[in-house]
Amino acid sequence: MEDFSNTEGIIWSEEAKIRVMNAPDFVRSGIKKLMVIRAKERGMKEITSELLSEIRDESMKFASRRMKNMGFEELQMKAFDKAKEKMKNVRKKEVIGDIQSFLEKRTGKNQSILNKFEKYFNETKSKKDGLTWTQEAKDRLEKAPFFVRGMAQKAIEDQAKKKGCKEVTGELISEVMDNLIPASVKEMMKKRKKTGE
Repeated sequence: MEDFSNTEGIIWSEEAKIRVMNAPDFVRSGIKKLMVIRAKERGMKEITSELLSEIRDESMKFASRRMKNMGFEELQMKAFDKAKEKMKNVRKKEVIGDIQSFLEKRTGKNQSILNKFEKYFNETKSKKDGLTWTQEAKDRLEKAPFFVRGMAQKAIEDQAKKKGCKEVTGELISEVMDNLIPASVKEMMKKRKKTGE
């Protein structure tokens, strides 16, 4: 049985415990330590599943910023190798290696996590460029397949800069997509939409 006790007297909800137990064993102790610190910072007496999600998202945003600072323009597994090169702490290098090999072995199961990372990675990129996105624009980008999202976002943001826009809107996305998609593909899409394919 996993030990969730701590010196701060902070308790864990059953749902939060189950989520931690489903995490790879090599990250569990780190998760438990971090969660106690974050709960204490927030004045919380219980670690809930919601708090786990909040802290996971914060951590992913932080990692995305670090990847950008290492010079990556898109989400890549190579970022782990670059991170290991830059790390001086041997234990942190080992953990990064463990995470990398774990993710490489189970890519199919990690699609939702990769999608979320891609989203945070792209948000970091947009903020750096000084552009904001309306909720409609974010929602439309989110509907694109994850493997083209980065390219689509770059094309949309490049067009926004050319036009001197400070905000990406649904209208701008439509304009960019109209210019990017060849006429023959647009025609095929219209036909499919009519026939319900």
